[in-house]
Amino acid sequence: MRSWLVRLISIAEQPGDDDALALRKRIGVVAGYVTLVAPVAAPFLSGGHVIALVAAPSLSLLSATSLVVLARTRQFERYVIALLVAGAAFTLLMDIVTGGLAGGAGVIWAFLGPVYAILALGPRKAIPWFGVFVAVLLIAVVIDPWVTSTIAPQPYVIRLISFAQDIGLPLGITFALLHYTDVRRRDAEARSEQLLTNAIPLAIAARLKRGEVRIADAYPATSVLFADIAGFTPWAKGADPATVVGMLDDLFTRFDALAAECGIEKIKTIGDAYMAVAGAPLPRADHAEVALRMAGEMLVAVEDWRGTHGVTLQIRIGIASGAVVAGVIGRQRILFDLWGETVNAASRMESSGVPGRIQVTSSTYELTRDRHEFEPREVEIKGLGPMTTYLLVEA
Repeated sequence: MRSWLVRLISIAEQPGDDDALALRKRIGVVAGYVTLVAPVAAPFLSGGHVIALVAAPSLSLLSATSLVVLARTRQFERYVIALLVAGAAFTLLMDIVTGGLAGGAGVIWAFLGPVYAILALGPRKAIPWFGVFVAVLLIAVVIDPWVTSTIAPQPYVIRLISFAQDIGLPLGITFALLHYTDVRRRDAEARSEQLLTNAIPLAIAARLKRGEVRIADAYPATSVLFADIAGFTPWAKGADPATVVGMLDDLFTRFDALAAECGIEKIKTIGDAYMAVAGAPLPRADHAEVALRMAGEMLVAVEDWRGTHGVTLQIRIGIASGAVVAGVIGRQRILFDLWGETVNAASRMESSGVPGRIQVTSSTYELTRDRHEFEPREVEIKGLGPMTTYLLVEA
């Protein structure tokens, strides 16, 4: 039933529509269905006046025809304008045949026009339709002396029902439209926020939402981690693309869970490389220790991953500790990234490392040597020359 209803209200949507446009179109279509049944009571409330007997089914027929044309052409704005014009004219006719402003509150129905226009066309295009509502109200006031002297008032019971309907139904429809719109808007905002926080750290996303445009900060104490799958590129050349993507997704999903558990911020993935940082954007004194913990857990995760997929691939992990500069770059596909010598050193620790081992710089070694055992290693580092690095032993 839900799927069927969604199809009914989605007849105007096209594949390229974003969430906001799709929402406006659904509201417009719902209004069309409401207009199909809204005029049903008009002949009764008018005492069987011939104008109501003709106008009520005409409005329903117009709405049905407009919905069919909309489903075929997807000309949404023309469809909305047709409903708005017809609704304004019908409201004025009903004001006349029910005995004028004293005969009921039918003019309130005209207010649905600008409300509908806001939701279906947007705030800017709705302004003229508020002017139409004001015009209908003024016309009703101007012609009311003539109407009340020409059209006999309806019996009290009918006038009472008319007042109740003309107040309750338009306001009820307005509430339903606003409620539906707000629920959908909140859902869309939640999806957008989830996408934003998946792309950049939560603390940075909060600053962007507060209006900060250029975010760049220095973090004096961080530990940057790089991990790369040794021999992955040659192996991937002979593997099925879906298998390659599926295996990477499985492994990096495990890494993401470890990062969340350890309190480390994932920065990005580049091919089969994984980058994370401890100590930014939220500073922490134990950044080196927690980075080592993360690295050790990654090695354990890789062992399970190897068994699951039946591969012999291993990862190299490199860690460097020190100052970095971090900030947000881009305006469309934004990215929180790191720069500095510490980042370069961590990358070199990974590329010059040993598969299945964790290699760290002297800065990380000095911060963690009291709690961990390392073995020194002399390595020629590209761009940095000969260096003494350290391989974590117990991992």
